[in-house]
Amino acid sequence: MASEPLTNPSERLQRVREAARLLPLAGLFLVLPPLITLFAVPVDVAGVPLLVLYFFAVWLGLVVAAALLGRALAVPAPPGDGQSEP
Repeated sequence: MASEPLTNPSERLQRVREAARLLPLAGLFLVLPPLITLFAVPVDVAGVPLLVLYFFAVWLGLVVAAALLGRALAVPAPPGDGQSEP
């Protein structure tokens, strides 16, 4: 079932806010012990333990997601704010 595109900007903003609220919960879920045990195996990738790579990937993913959500939530500056034309 395909969802219809959001035409109302307030609906889009509301969805982005909801995603921003869920991001910390997603991060918490990704580092819970049941999921961590899947990567706590004695395997090295290029000399780095798999668990360390998993934590780095989760951290990087959360940082990128937060940056994208922050950009989507940023309030645009009004035109001509602080800049005057000669």
